[in-house]
Amino acid sequence: MPIPDTSSAVISRVCLRDVAYERLRDWILDGTLTPGEALRDEALAEALGMSRTPVREAVQRLSEDGLVITSATRRSFVSPVTLTQAREIYPIVATLEALSLRLAMPQVTPDMLDAMRSANERLSTALEVCDADAATEADLALHAAFTERSGNSELISTLGTLKSKVRRIERAFWGSADRTPSVHDHSELIMALAERNQELGQHVLARNWERGLEWLHIEHV
Repeated sequence: MPIPDTSSAVISRVCLRDVAYERLRDWILDGTLTPGEALRDEALAEALGMSRTPVREAVQRLSEDGLVITSATRRSFVSPVTLTQAREIYPIVATLEALSLRLAMPQVTPDMLDAMRSANERLSTALEVCDADAATEADLALHAAFTERSGNSELISTLGTLKSKVRRIERAFWGSADRTPSVHDHSELIMALAERNQELGQHVLARNWERGLEWLHIEHV
């Protein structure tokens, strides 16, 4: 007997699941959904304008990402953000970025350096006006510029996932620490890349990540 064409229905469901995942992920990362907040299928489905099924699938995926936790009673919550996570994640990101820097060094282009300079200028401006969100986004954009030149898709993907967690940590523990030294670190890093100076680049990058972890601890020890 003829098999009905259901491909469009399958694609629609997959797309809705992906849309729900991306939207909920953005809400968690930008703080719309706060750490510890309960995730109710009905409310989220209504907010997203879709059924509960793709929302449940998205929440399960977010759980696998570590952004959502599910209790023994199957209730889901936005996962907490802790300094312990920072202590665990920052050294991993620093190590992987060091690898990406080594791989990117032979692939440096003027456009990449310009993108890093532009991001550093945005970071400087954001710090001057105490805009934590803009500062975090600019910082992530600068680091992504050389990471993406590594040519290693698995490395880029892994760092992307970890940087999402870094973004949450920065938002949760942003205090009054003076972060302007990061702008100077980045300027040195850009110079090292421009000169193909691997040793200097690695040194500055390691120092930059060490500073980042120290700043989180200043007001939250």
